[in-house]
Formats: sequence, C-alpha cells, structure tokens
Amino acid sequence: MSKYTDLQAKRRSTYVIGKNTDLTQEEISQAIREAAKNVPTSFNSQTSRLVVVFDDANERVWKEIHNVQKDVLDEATWGMMGPVIEGAGQGVGTILFFEDRDAVKENIPAAESQQNLYKQDNSSNQQYAAWLTLAELGLGGTLQHFNIGYEQGFDKVFRDLLDLPESYEMVAQMPFGSIEQEYEPKDYIDSHVQVQVPDLHVNQDVKQETHPAAGEEKTSFFQKLKSIFS
Repeated sequence: MSKYTDLQAKRRSTYVIGKNTDLTQEEISQAIREAAKNVPTSFNSQTSRLVVVFDDANERVWKEIHNVQKDVLDEATWGMMGPVIEGAGQGVGTILFFEDRDAVKENIPAAESQQNLYKQDNSSNQQYAAWLTLAELGLGGTLQHFNIGYEQGFDKVFRDLLDLPESYEMVAQMPFGSIEQEYEPKDYIDSHVQVQVPDLHVNQDVKQETHPAAGEEKTSFFQKLKSIFS
C-alpha cells in the first residue's frame, strides 16, 4: 500500500478521544493549514474557512452545542447523540468548517443552486483532507453536523462566540484528540458494487453476476455507536 492508502485505512471515526498527545497547538494548526492550502476547489474559488479551537474555546463550543441539541432532539435521539456531544468536548480541539458566503458569490460563476452544490464539494474536500491530516498526526476524530442552518440563524452563536465574519456559514465540526479506544473491524460492501466497470461488449442476454446489496449483512451505524458508549 502507498502512504496515501495507508492514511485512508488509518482514518477512522473516533468517538472516545482525549488530550494525551505531545503535539503542540501550533504543530496541529500548521499541519491543517498545509493540507487545506492544496485542496482542490470548484473554479479555484477557495471558499472554505477552517477555524481550529482549543482549550476554553473548544469547551465553550461543545457546551453551546450540548445546550441547544438537548432541547431540540427527541429523547431517543438525544440518548444516542448526547454521549457523542459530551465526548467531543473531551478532546484536544475541534476543526469548525465554514463556507464564506461572500467568497461563494464572488468566486463561483454559477446560479445560486449550483453555487450551493459547489461550496458543499469544496467543504467536503477540506473535511477529508483535514481528517487524513489528523490521522497522519496520530490523532482521531469524527465529523459532526450540529447547529447547521445559516438562514435560520442556528450557527450564529458560533460567529458571535468566536468573533467571526457574518458571512461565515457553518457546515460541519470535527472534534479530535488522542485515540482512547481501539477500533472495531470495519465492514466493507462488495468492491464490485462500490466501483463498477461496465463492459459494453458483454452479451446483454447474459445475466450479470449479482452482488450483495450495499449494507447487507452489515452492523448498523447506530448499533455500533450504542456499543461504544454502553
């Protein structure tokens, strides 16, 4: 395997995180900066803004998320996600992913509906690059989507808390820290279902080989999540 595919395999969702690392905040931040700089963006628009919070700022971010989500989630969902939120605040820090709405309008020459698609692509690329960077640093993390909704004002509390521009629209959060629990083996769908190579010369009357449906015989995500915090 190449170094890149090694990192891909190393990157896993890590819900039980801690502060046991010798890395400095500057070393972590600089590694994230270097990764973000080379991430591809639609039309080279470079609309993503990553805000890395540590220490008190990190705790306050997750306290705000906790207070809001506890009131809006139903009991069953809170029973599942409450421990995730509480655990997220126990790590070294969090990468907050924003899209600069002003930059989106200025740098992406497309209709608004297309701009929304492109900016999500931009942010997704940044999220994956940051996650691989954390894996390279020996840190674990997860990708969360709490308080998402710029038009509804759901993410305003973070702009106010961190003194960020009004144009910053929150897209995701990535709490990270030391890996405090071993990973369970990962389930994979059939690779021929995930990546398909059509052969146009195959006789169309021949029934193609069938493969298991995506998700078949897989443990559900929420079953795994429940086992982590039980």
